[in-house]
Amino acid sequence: MLRKGPQRRPGGMVRETFKHAAIYSGAGMLGRMISFFMLPFYAHILRDIGYGVIGMIDASLALLASLFAYSFHTAVLRIYHEEPDPARKPVVATTGTILVAGIVLPLSLVAAIFSRPVSGLLLDSPEYWHLICMALAAFAMDVIAQTAQTILVIQRRSGTYSLIGLMRLVIGMGLNILLVVVLRWDLEGFFLSNLIVGLASLVVSLALLVRSCGRSFDRGIARRLTAFQMPLVPGSIASFFSRQVERVLVRYQLDLATVGILEMGYKFPSLISLLVVGPFLNSWSTQRLEMADQPRAPERIGQVFTYFVYLCLLGGLVLAVNIHTVLRLLTPPEFWDAFPIARIQTLQVIMHGVGMHLTFGLIYAKRTGVMARLAILTATIKVGLAYLLISTWGLYGAAWSSLLATTIYAVWGHVLARRHYPFLMEWTKLGLMTGAAVALFLGIDRLTTAQIAAWGAPVLGTVQAGLDGLRDTWLGHWKDGKLLVIMSDRGDLVLDLGVRTLLTATFLLIMPLVHTETQHRIGRRWARLRGRT
Repeated sequence: MLRKGPQRRPGGMVRETFKHAAIYSGAGMLGRMISFFMLPFYAHILRDIGYGVIGMIDASLALLASLFAYSFHTAVLRIYHEEPDPARKPVVATTGTILVAGIVLPLSLVAAIFSRPVSGLLLDSPEYWHLICMALAAFAMDVIAQTAQTILVIQRRSGTYSLIGLMRLVIGMGLNILLVVVLRWDLEGFFLSNLIVGLASLVVSLALLVRSCGRSFDRGIARRLTAFQMPLVPGSIASFFSRQVERVLVRYQLDLATVGILEMGYKFPSLISLLVVGPFLNSWSTQRLEMADQPRAPERIGQVFTYFVYLCLLGGLVLAVNIHTVLRLLTPPEFWDAFPIARIQTLQVIMHGVGMHLTFGLIYAKRTGVMARLAILTATIKVGLAYLLISTWGLYGAAWSSLLATTIYAVWGHVLARRHYPFLMEWTKLGLMTGAAVALFLGIDRLTTAQIAAWGAPVLGTVQAGLDGLRDTWLGHWKDGKLLVIMSDRGDLVLDLGVRTLLTATFLLIMPLVHTETQHRIGRRWARLRGRT
């Protein structure tokens, strides 16, 4: 039976979701812009081998994350909103954070003790052991900090959340420029920078948590959190293997440099998760739990799902039509062939976000055991698919196996979740959006850089004249004018990027067909115009 929740206007909650999601998006972008701003430097300094090392270490850290089901964020949200005593609600956040720290710190310490053999196994050399230790320390601090920040999501303190992202950007950018670019500490500088950023984030997050909620630990709440979370652990471990198996198979069937190319292909689609999926779910996860028992909630949840898919398709479309150009602009030639992988991975990221919405009924009913069994089954399918497809298609097989497994989880999970909380799907709108996105992608993708450069020849000529005028300035003498040479040689790529992005903006034209309030607003304005005439 559905329990009666707090009474708030669903329409207002939906608008509030978008407001906070936009702020979270900016916060995430600030916190993660470091790696994308530094991408050209990383690509040219670390090369494909360096990216391969980073990819394999990240894979090993994901195993640790799976052992405690990727922090207690969802558990804290669910138990917080379930707790009937307002005085005990803050204790849920502090208890969850202490639990996560009590698990991740010992696990990280044990892993650090075995860092030398792990380095030899993963990277064919024990010399990378110190990088693994730094990565472990940064990982532990980040996970504890993220759990502590759950209280900011619950209290909708999105501005404070954004300030933490800004802090990470400023510190991380400065350290990366100093350690990687100036001092040329290469991989050591990369991991040391992450370690210091993680420490700063942990200190600030814990200070905010203690100030808001105190330091209490409640054994009863801990048992409830554990009862919710523990069934997820087997599924999380299985999901780890399903996500990382392609890296391992590529590593041993191909080579470490190819893992670096795979990592580059996977890097850009994470922008969709960073700017759309993550921020939206940060805001919506707590809102939908509050409104789930209210009248018309299933209809509202279905509407928000439609809006979410629209935003994902818009972001995915911009990325898919531009990724080849972006790689040619920012990376050395060995990474250019990663663009088909990035396109497939873009679909995977979108489908993962869709699955997070479609399985809401399982979270609502606290059927975490069902979620774990589903994750294990789909992980088993993923391993088989990865081995078969990588053996056949190489890197492309790795990306396709990930997409297929994620799709199976989303569809199957939705079938199971509807038994506990069926929300209304707007199938006509979803089909219209998807068809428009596919048609627009196919049309834009047929254009070549040469065609766009020919159409924009006057623009390129004006830009080139401006660059020539700068040759006698300090910019023309700095580094022997290398920056001006690069800008001159790649002007056609910059134009290509701008034109394709503008063309994808036509997807905005279908927004009135998707968003009911926009339809009504346009209708009212049209009626007023007709009344004046």
